Order: sequence, then C-alpha cells, then structure tokens
Amino acid sequence: MVKASQPRSAGAGARALYLGHRDKKRVSCTEEALVVHNDKAQTLRYPLARVARVVSSTVVDWTGDALAQCMRRGIGISWLDTKGQPLGTCYPRIRQNQSLTTALELWLECPGGPEKYGQWLRARRMDVLMDWAKSQTAPVAPAPWEALKREWVYGARVRAHLPDALQGRLAAFVDSQLADHGVLPLLWGADGQPVHLDADMCSLLWSEMNLGTGSLADQTKNEADLNLLFEKWTARNGAALLLHLGSLHRTALKAMYE
Repeated sequence: MVKASQPRSAGAGARALYLGHRDKKRVSCTEEALVVHNDKAQTLRYPLARVARVVSSTVVDWTGDALAQCMRRGIGISWLDTKGQPLGTCYPRIRQNQSLTTALELWLECPGGPEKYGQWLRARRMDVLMDWAKSQTAPVAPAPWEALKREWVYGARVRAHLPDALQGRLAAFVDSQLADHGVLPLLWGADGQPVHLDADMCSLLWSEMNLGTGSLADQTKNEADLNLLFEKWTARNGAALLLHLGSLHRTALKAMYE
C-alpha cells in the first residue's frame, strides 16, 4: 500500500512519503512529481514539492531518473526490508535546508510528537532559568531556586514585574519575527492537538523579560518609560527568539531523521 500523510491546504509544507511492501510497485518521475505504478494498473502522482523524504520497501523498483530527481530536489530515500528493518539511506550530495515549519509539521505528525514538543519546551524553560541564574552577581539560594523551578519550569508561571499591557507589544514582536522567518504560529499534532507556537515563544520571552528586569520594573509606571524599557530590551535581546527557534529546528530535524 502506498501511504502519505493527508494533505492539508495548498502550500502547507512537504510530508514524508511511505511506499509499503504489500504490493510490488515501480517509481518513475516527471520534472515535478514522483509517479508510482502498482500491479493493479493504478498510477499515483506525488508532487516533489510536497515530499520531504521517502521511506521505501525493497519490493519497489526505482528508475534512475526518479532517484536522480529526488537527489536534485534534496529528498533523502530510506529503504526497509520486508520485516521493517532499515537497510540504508540515500542522501543527496547537497541537501536542501528543511524549513522550520516543515520540520515541525513532520515531527508533530509522528506518534508522541506533541508530547516530545512539550518536553522540549520544559527543557527550554530550564535553559532560561539557568541563564538567568548565571547572570546574577551572587549564587541563587537553594530554596528560591527550587521555588522558581517549580513555578516556571514545571508550571510555566513566572512572577511578572512588568505590566500586562506589555504582553501585547511582545506578542506583536513575536508575530512579526515568525512571519519574517516563514514560521506558522499555529500547528497541529497527529491527533488534532493544537500547538500554539506563537504563545509558547511569547511565554519564553516574557519570562526572560521579567527575570531580567527584576524589581526595578515595579517602579516604572509611565507608559512612555515602559515603551522605552521594551524597546531597549528587544534591541539587546531580540535574538533570543531566534535562539529558541534554532533550538527547536535542530530538535525537530534530529527527531525527523531518527
């Protein structure tokens, strides 16, 4: 049976293509698609722009043109035997970079993907806390440290020194950054679980802002001063979002090729 992830809307990103071993097949190609023929005289076409990688059984015959086209498009092909054990993988000489959105979609569609994303998010919250602790002039006492870890790392709550009004400005900043890098703010897991990437990134940056500004922000009441504080923070720490996205991209790509 030939099986691919169900397509969503046009341009939703590439998917993994699975060519199973139940029926013998032959794969040829056109300039824009892989063409799969089976013993039932059926022909299925998979646009190359929608294929991220291929998992093929040994009963599938590939033409040289189809293999070469995959290599040109940066599409890796892995082969499994009839028992589902890996035999090897063919990688293109120059591999195209997989977009973050595509890598995340493929990762989240795997069994347990959203749960693993949640684990990454908790680990990232711990990184934020560790970075804050290292920036302090004196070591953080054990009791406050454990309290912060419970509240922030496991509870996703942080004491807010900054007024809630600044969260709107932060959300606009995150939305703009995600759009500039072509990252979707909302993704979906295999079972339809929503993953609010924009809200999660806002939460990470909001914690960094509040941990970094400390009690001095409690004394800042004037809106102009708050705007200035926000602009100064983003000027100094605007790359923080890119660091989080880079970590997420590496984690998703690693999981995709495990």
